[in-house]
Amino acid sequence: MTQLKLHNPFSGEQVFAAQTETSEAIANRAERAQRASQTWSRLPVPERVKALRTALQYFEQHGAAIAAAITREMGKPLTAAKEELQYMLGRARSMCDFAEHGALQPLGLQRYHDANFQGRIEYRAKGVVYIITPWNYPLFCAINGSISALLAGNAVLLKHSTTPSVGEHFQRAFGSMAGIDDLLQHVLLDFAGSAQLIETAAIDHVIFTGSVRGGQEIAASVAKRCCNDVDHPFIQCSLELGSNDAAYIAADADLEHAALWAVKIGRLHNSGQSCCAVKRVYCHASVYEPFIEHARAIMAAEVSGDPQAESTTLGPLFGGKDAVVRLLDMINDARELGATVLSGGASEIISGCTFLQPTLLGNCDQRMQVMREETFGPVLPVMAVADDDQAMALVKDTKYGLTSSIFTRSQQLAEQYIQAMHTGTVYVNVCNFVDARLGWIGHGHSGNGSIALSPLGLQALSSLHSVNINPELLHG
Repeated sequence: MTQLKLHNPFSGEQVFAAQTETSEAIANRAERAQRASQTWSRLPVPERVKALRTALQYFEQHGAAIAAAITREMGKPLTAAKEELQYMLGRARSMCDFAEHGALQPLGLQRYHDANFQGRIEYRAKGVVYIITPWNYPLFCAINGSISALLAGNAVLLKHSTTPSVGEHFQRAFGSMAGIDDLLQHVLLDFAGSAQLIETAAIDHVIFTGSVRGGQEIAASVAKRCCNDVDHPFIQCSLELGSNDAAYIAADADLEHAALWAVKIGRLHNSGQSCCAVKRVYCHASVYEPFIEHARAIMAAEVSGDPQAESTTLGPLFGGKDAVVRLLDMINDARELGATVLSGGASEIISGCTFLQPTLLGNCDQRMQVMREETFGPVLPVMAVADDDQAMALVKDTKYGLTSSIFTRSQQLAEQYIQAMHTGTVYVNVCNFVDARLGWIGHGHSGNGSIALSPLGLQALSSLHSVNINPELLHG
């Protein structure tokens, strides 16, 4: 066992400490979860939906405490933590709607039936879903997998050690429903313990949201499981990883709207700590200067500081001073290659905590680290392009594939851009927004194409079963 510790990113005070669990304890949790799933999955979908809707009321009743704990543990401004909670509830209720509206009904094949064949494909519970979720959107990332898994009839083991209060709240809300215990259990594990769980415990699916490196480790453990003496050796994993998402500001874009989305929402939301944040902008040369002025004004209006203060819009980076230094190194690399710092570009100390000033970089090009690597913080590089074709070629010049966006008034250009992109989500005149009605998907180094949210997200966490009937001898 090892000691897990967590410190407030702003004040530095220790806010959590606990021992990790033994492999025996985790194996026992997995077995209990399997038994819970067997009972839970036998409930009709409407009963599961009803139980989950009731469980969601817990978050409304304890919203203030949940938001305050998130602010203490990962530094999100309190106003943003409250906002995340409300959006989380909306997302969860949308998933309940999808289940209610028949997303888990068997896939009927009636149009192919004949005298010798009747068939359907059924969606059944897998069993136990192990979910590893990160700190940056502690509620969003946890609910995506948890609500889908539970609606599909599974039980959940949730690892939320970087924002542990959220894991505890999820256990209290979803742990016992419809008189069934152990439906969601918060587990405390280090990296080695997590790997052992994946490789040897009684689980049936893994969901991981985090870094590319973390995704590689998860995939390796899933592969190792194949060689072990377990009941279900060939399990699937859903990987939602980092990215280097791009936005293109076309010549006909509404610049005020584009700057609001690409800069304020796309780049600076959550202090820039978002997997699908806009991390590089390509701007048509004809509107480059006016877009820069809009972006500069937005950057100047940001307020860094105590995340509990209502006026604060940018909280401290979760990685502390080290995260600031990494970003400064990337900014300096861009400077050396010819970029211009248009705002920010330096660190500052506020109440003893190191912040990075929101930074806008102009005259950027594809050689620079800030244009090619993931920047997890308030840094936005902008590059002028000659035309739409150059912009689309540069947007696609990446190993990642989570999202991309275009800002334009032209339906024709928007469709051309959509068809050219290979990202899991393509945005038109919006960005950095996850809509539960659409699937959340990553390609390339951003994931393995697994889908979360939408009606398909419920089916993705189900076990598929074909039913083949010869009706000739059946009566009634």
